[in-house]
Amino acid sequence: MEGRTAFGAKAAEGGRVEDSYDDEEAAAAWLAARARATQAVATALARAFLAACASQAQTAADAGGPVAAPHTATGARAAAAAMQACGRRVLRRKYPWLARLVRHVQAAAGDCPRPAQHDEVRALILEFPPFRSAFEDDEPPRVHAWFPWHECMRAPPRRLAGLNLPQLDTPGDLAAWLHVSVGELAWFADPGGWAEASGVEALRHYRYRWNAKAGGGWRLLEIPKPRLAALQRKILREILDRVPPHAAAQGAVRGRSALGNAAMHADCGLVLRLDIEDFFPRLAGARIAALFRTLGYAPAVARLLAGLCSHATPAAVSSTAPCAGLPGIDGLRARRDLADMYGSPHLPQGAPTSPALANLAAYRLDLRLDGAARACGWRYTRYVDDLFFSGPGGSPAHALRTAQMLQGIVLDEGYRPNFRKTRVMPRGRRQLVTGLVVNRRAAIPRDQFDRFKAMLTNCLRHGAASQNRDGVADFRASVAGRLAWFEQVNVARAAKLRALFDAINWA
Repeated sequence: MEGRTAFGAKAAEGGRVEDSYDDEEAAAAWLAARARATQAVATALARAFLAACASQAQTAADAGGPVAAPHTATGARAAAAAMQACGRRVLRRKYPWLARLVRHVQAAAGDCPRPAQHDEVRALILEFPPFRSAFEDDEPPRVHAWFPWHECMRAPPRRLAGLNLPQLDTPGDLAAWLHVSVGELAWFADPGGWAEASGVEALRHYRYRWNAKAGGGWRLLEIPKPRLAALQRKILREILDRVPPHAAAQGAVRGRSALGNAAMHADCGLVLRLDIEDFFPRLAGARIAALFRTLGYAPAVARLLAGLCSHATPAAVSSTAPCAGLPGIDGLRARRDLADMYGSPHLPQGAPTSPALANLAAYRLDLRLDGAARACGWRYTRYVDDLFFSGPGGSPAHALRTAQMLQGIVLDEGYRPNFRKTRVMPRGRRQLVTGLVVNRRAAIPRDQFDRFKAMLTNCLRHGAASQNRDGVADFRASVAGRLAWFEQVNVARAAKLRALFDAINWA
């Protein structure tokens, strides 16, 4: 305080700041404190001005009239009055330079600056000479009130420019875009896991079903209830579908299919298949939030979007995993591992957004594996969690060594390879890619074709009900879907199957 008084007296006499202190360190400390105070007041005023403009724009939008629009002269004056009022709330004084400061900001940043102009408005305030001079008085401006502030949406990376993503600056914008209230948005995003932990079925957002994996183990299907599923489909259609995945991603991408994926590896000397274990549940919610931040969304909005698309399974559900094949301590350990994996926020297998998010989250994995494959003279594609590589040939031993290098990349990217499902398929044996034989061209395996033909023949001879051993509700639609897949692969070969299907009495 003595330094401050000495500074004021010396300044009044026209002396220099340095001469008003005997101790240079004290002078430096005081100047640093004044700089911090100036920065703090400028930040508080910038947020006050932007809050006033946002409120004014919302009022104009609610009124719907041209008179109140911010780009008109009347709207500009109304915005200036609102900015001054908010500025007085911050300073708790009617400084004579405040009105001129508002006009200075409006002249440079527009009559009604947007939240994205936060840094620009703050810089305009700091460069305004009367504002800086105010801090040389004995009673400089101080911050007496803060206006709430949310970091606004940034532009996505240059490679993703032009995607026309929805402009969602705040959680309120996200709620309005989804046509829900802010309270409903917090309930659906459930950041604290309260709804699921409550144990009340009506409050839960998901239904659960355990399915046995073909290769052993169990998979939890987490199916969102209708209202949450509708929100997820909107996010999928208007955000995720506009972001292109890597060219190697073939599953769950519009215009790409299992047949197209298999055709890329047809007539090759060697095919290598790798598998990622627990592909969806091991993608953490934090990783999904980071993905939305990469698209430009502010942290608060990105966390809510990630909360809508990820899920932490309640312990009461994880503990019910049917690990009947693992008695004793092995069964307990398996249940514990499942509870650890599903208990933290992850991509739920069953949500409409999960395949697209998994593809986008794996972009760097696809980039690295594609580069490694090209360096080896191979081709790489990924169909969800199945990784396929093909090349002109080579020994199985060399392919296995290459597989170890590729699995190292998978581990480095945070995924877990399923080493038991690694397959090296030279030309001399059947090469399978997404269920199709690709030794010469993509084709249905002969044993599958023969079994399906035999089933249709038995339906024709003994009736369709005799072949519906699993009790499928709409058996005809199920068979028709499988026949459509056969026709998609090879129309000419499936013509006989179509003739049998049409001759069956499905009544």
